[in-house]
Amino acid sequence: MTGKSAGNVKLTSLVEPYLAVFSIGLKNTLAYKTDFVLSLFSSFFQAGLMIFIWTAIYDFTNTTSILGITLSTMYVYFFLLYAFRVVINFSVPEVMQEDIQNGSLAVAYTRPLKYPIQVFMSGLPDDALYAGIITIPLIIAALLLSHVLLTPLTIMLVISELLIGYTIVILIGFMIGMLAVKLTNIYGIMNSTWSVILLLGGGVLPLTLFPNAVYQILMLTPFPMLLYVPAATFLGMISTSVAIRSMFTGLFWIAVLLLVTIIAWRSVRKKITSAGG
Repeated sequence: MTGKSAGNVKLTSLVEPYLAVFSIGLKNTLAYKTDFVLSLFSSFFQAGLMIFIWTAIYDFTNTTSILGITLSTMYVYFFLLYAFRVVINFSVPEVMQEDIQNGSLAVAYTRPLKYPIQVFMSGLPDDALYAGIITIPLIIAALLLSHVLLTPLTIMLVISELLIGYTIVILIGFMIGMLAVKLTNIYGIMNSTWSVILLLGGGVLPLTLFPNAVYQILMLTPFPMLLYVPAATFLGMISTSVAIRSMFTGLFWIAVLLLVTIIAWRSVRKKITSAGG
C-alpha cells in the first residue's frame, strides 16, 4: 500500500464515525417532518407579522421612506431575515442539554470521537433541512418581491457572511451548552440569547435606524453578521467595503470565541461525571 493510499484509508477511518453521527441525526430529524412544515408556516407568519407592524408604522407616519428605507424594501428585508434564521438555529446547545440530562455526555466522552465535533454533526442535519425547506422558499419569495438582480460578487459575499455568522452561533451555542453541566436546563438562557441576537442583530429593525453612535458600536459586535449584514448586502443597503469590513470583524470574533470555548471546555470536561455532569 502506497503512502497516499494509507493516508486516504486513515482519513476515511477518521471521518466515517462522524458521518455515522450525522446519519443518525438526519434520521432523527426526518422522524419529525411535521415540525419542519410547521416551522415553514411559522417563519412566513412571523415575517408577515413584522411586515404588518412596519406597514402600520409607515402609514401612521404618513411617509414612504424612513432614512432611505422604503416600505417595499422593508418587506423584503424581513423575508430575508427569516430565510437566514438557519444561521441562528440553536441546535448545538439543545443537543448538549439533552446529552447532559440523560447522561449521554459522559458516555460520549469515552468514545474515540471529539465531542465538540460529534455534537456539531448531530445538530447539522436539523440546520441543513431548515436551509432546504425554509431558507430557499423565503429567498425565492424575497427575490420575487424585490426583483433584485444578484451579482456573483453579492452572492459570494452573502454566502461568506452566512458561513461566518453560522460559525459564530455554533461557538456561542457550544458555550451556552456547557452551562448545562451546572444548570441542567438551559432553555431560558437559549431564549434570552435568541432575543438579544434578534434585537442587536437587526431582527426587529434594520440597524441603520438606530442612532449613528449605537449603529457604529453594534457593527463592532458579532451580532450584525448573524442577520443584518447578509440581508443588507443582499439588498444593497450597505456598500461592498462595509460588507468586507464586517466580515473581518466576524472573523475576529470567531477567533475570540474559539479561544474562550477551548479554555472553557478544558475546564468543564474535567467536571463531567458518570451521572452526566
